[in-house]
Amino acid sequence: MRRSLIAGEPRIELVNAISLAEQLLAVGCFTEIINWKKRVFIPVSDKAPAILAAVIGILG
Repeated sequence: MRRSLIAGEPRIELVNAISLAEQLLAVGCFTEIINWKKRVFIPVSDKAPAILAAVIGILG
């Protein structure tokens, strides 16, 4: 997990998590293709704490 700045917007990125993308999408994460590479992000919003808790549950 790392903080990324994409198009001037702060984001929380899940690094090397593409193999879990379907599970992460189900709990509220989103993917974006940047430079021909799919990347997974946690939305920065009021829902972020709940989504982060679910992500931690998935990642163990």
